Amino acid sequence: MVDSSGDMARRVARARERFLASGDAPQTPLRAGIVESWRRSLYSGVDCERLESPYSRDLDTGGRLMHAARPILDRLGETLAEAAMGVLLTDARGRVLDRRVKDHRLTRQLDEILLAPGFSYAEEHVGTNGIGTAIETRSVSCVFGSEHFLEPLRRVACAGAPIHDRLTGRLAGLLDITAWHADAGPLMAAVVQDAAREIAQRMVELGSAGERAMLDEFLAVRGRGDQAIVSVGENLTMVNRTAAVLLDQADYAIIQDKAAEMARTGGETVGRVTLSGGEPADLRCRTVRTHAGTAGAVLEITMVEDRPSFPAPNRPSELELAGDSVPFSRVCTELEARCRARTWTVVEGEPGVGKLALVSAVHRRCTPEGAFSVIEPEGIEADPAACLNRVAEAARLPRSTVVLRHLERYTAAARAAIAAWLDSWPGTTSASADRPWAVATLPVGTELADELLGRFPVTLTVPALRHRIEDVRELVPALLRGSAAGRAVSCGPAAMRVLLRSAWPGAVAELAYVLRQVLTRRRAGEIEPADLPASCHSRSRRVLTPWETSERDAIVGALLETGGDRAAAAGLLGISRATIYRKINLYGVSIGPPTARGRRDISR
Repeated sequence: MVDSSGDMARRVARARERFLASGDAPQTPLRAGIVESWRRSLYSGVDCERLESPYSRDLDTGGRLMHAARPILDRLGETLAEAAMGVLLTDARGRVLDRRVKDHRLTRQLDEILLAPGFSYAEEHVGTNGIGTAIETRSVSCVFGSEHFLEPLRRVACAGAPIHDRLTGRLAGLLDITAWHADAGPLMAAVVQDAAREIAQRMVELGSAGERAMLDEFLAVRGRGDQAIVSVGENLTMVNRTAAVLLDQADYAIIQDKAAEMARTGGETVGRVTLSGGEPADLRCRTVRTHAGTAGAVLEITMVEDRPSFPAPNRPSELELAGDSVPFSRVCTELEARCRARTWTVVEGEPGVGKLALVSAVHRRCTPEGAFSVIEPEGIEADPAACLNRVAEAARLPRSTVVLRHLERYTAAARAAIAAWLDSWPGTTSASADRPWAVATLPVGTELADELLGRFPVTLTVPALRHRIEDVRELVPALLRGSAAGRAVSCGPAAMRVLLRSAWPGAVAELAYVLRQVLTRRRAGEIEPADLPASCHSRSRRVLTPWETSERDAIVGALLETGGDRAAAAGLLGISRATIYRKINLYGVSIGPPTARGRRDISR
C-alpha cells in the first residue's frame, strides 16, 4: 500500500529537502528511480518552487494515437467517474492531448498545476512526475506526493505508462492517471499499464496495410547485409543504423524527393543523388505496393567513392581563392567583370564570408600592377583627412583598387568625407580602364547610405558558406596551408565529413578559427573527428546558453570517448539513456547512430 499520510510521507519530504539543500543522495531509502529523477530535474535547471510549463497549440489531436486511445479514455473516464481521479493522454513529448476528470475539486487542482491540454509535463520542464519520468525511463512510473520535484505537485499522485507504436518502434505517447495523494493506491500502475497496452494494440490494428507492407519490406531488405537502408512512406520513415550514421537531417528531404521520382516507374529502379554535403550516392529503389496503391519505397544507399568529374567551374581562371561551387563561381565571374569595367561595386555578405579576400583575389587576377588599399572605419573616423591623404597617393596610380571596408560602421561625417573624396577623383564619371576601382563591403541586406547610393550602381552578394558547403573541401586544405606553418597536417575523410555537415554560421572565418584550434592539438598527421571542437558535432537550431554549451560539450566528449555508444556515454555522464537521447536531439549532436533525428533506428 502507499503510505500517503504517515511517517513514510514525512520521511520522503525531509529527504527531498536535504537533497535540494545539498544535492547529495538522501540516506532515507526511496523507491527506485526517484533520486535519479531528482538529479535529472536539478541538471535541467527546474526551479523546485515554481511551476513553469510551456504551452503549445500545435498538437496532433486527430492522429492515430488519439484515434486509438479515444475508446479507452472513454471507458476509463466512466470507470473512474465516482473516484477523484483523472485520466490523461500525452504525446511523446509529454504535452497533454486529452484529459478526463469528473471530480470538480480535482479539476480545479489540475488546472492550478497546469496539468491540462496543451501544457507539457516533460521532466525537463516540471521535474519528477508520472508523465515526464515515464517518458525518460520508457517504463511505468509512479510518483507520490513529496516524491515530486516541484513543491506545487506534492498534493497529487500520478502513474504514467508509455504507449509504444509497434509499427515503428517509437514512443507514441503516454497514458496517465492522477489522483489526490491521500487517495492514491498501488493498483494505479497496473490499471494504467493495461490501458496503455490496449491503446498500443489498437494502434497496430488501425495501422494501414501500406505501413505494415512497408515494415515487412524494410525488415526483409535490412536482413541482407550492412547496407544503408531507408524506408519512405507518406506518414512513416524508417532507417537502419548504417543509414542513421551516414545521413544528415537535410539528406532525408533529398532522398524523399528522389524516391518519389523513382517510385513512379514502379518495380525496382536505380539512380544517383547528391547529398547535402556534396557527396554522390547511388540509390536502389524498391517500390512497395498494396491493393490500395503505392505505399512508399525502400531504398538501399551506396556512397560513391570516386567523385565524378564535373565540367570546368564557371569562374575566373587562375583566381587565387579556394572554392569552385556554382554560386561562388558565379559571383567571382561577376566581380571580375566589374573590376575590368571599373564599375564601382558593393560586395555584401554575412560576417566572415570572405568579402575582402574575394575583392583582393579579383584585384590580383585582373590588375596585379595596381595598388590595393583598404580604408577601415577606425582609420577614417580618427582623422578623415589624414586617412584619405594616405590612400590618395595609391589611388592616383593607374588601375588601383580602394576598398571601403565595413561601410555600415562609418559615421555620417566620415561618409560625407568619403563621398566628396570619391567625387574628386579624375575620371570618376568616365569608363576609363585606368581609373580607380572603388568597392564597398557591407553585411548582407544592409542599405547603402543616401550620400553614397548613386556612386555604387552594382551590388553583388557573396553566398554564405552553408549555401556552398562543397567549397569546404577546397577551403580546408587551403586554410591549413596558411595556418600550419609548414607542418604536414591534412584533414582525414571522417573529419571532412563532420565539417561538411556543419552549418558554419560564422562562414569561412569560423572554419578558419576551428582549424586553428585543431592545430593546437594536432601537430602533424591526419585530423580526425575527435580533434574537432564540440561545436562541429552539433547543429542546434538556436543560439545556446553558456550552460547549454557546457552540457553539449560534455555529451560530445562522452560520445567521442565511447566511440558513439550512447548507453555507455550516458553511464559515463551519470544520466539516463533517455536523457542523453533527448539532449542529443536538442543540441543536434551527430556522433554515433543519431536516432534522435525524428526517425527510428530499428536495427537492434
